[in-house]
Amino acid sequence: MDAHSAMVMAQGFTQEQVQSILEDIDGSSLIDDKTKKLLGLAKTTTENSHKVHEGTIQELRDQGCSDPEIFEAIAVVSLFSFMDRMADALGAPVEGMQEMVSQMQNQ
Repeated sequence: MDAHSAMVMAQGFTQEQVQSILEDIDGSSLIDDKTKKLLGLAKTTTENSHKVHEGTIQELRDQGCSDPEIFEAIAVVSLFSFMDRMADALGAPVEGMQEMVSQMQNQ
């Protein structure tokens, strides 16, 4: 499971809905514009974190994202990146990820 999937699943979507959303984030009717922006941030942070700068954060604020929402998106991506790298380096699967996301939903 990657960071995008985890962020969407944490919002209570099924695996099939997550796949549908991730196939066309901007065109999905299952998520609101703010969530689309935060998933865009997650993608940029995952693939090109050096491209996230104060202007990026300010643009998200201007589009209605709060600082805690922005922080959470970056924190989730960072956590998953860390876990993936640890698992890869140790040759171990990251198990229990779906259960962890389910627990996050129930809090």
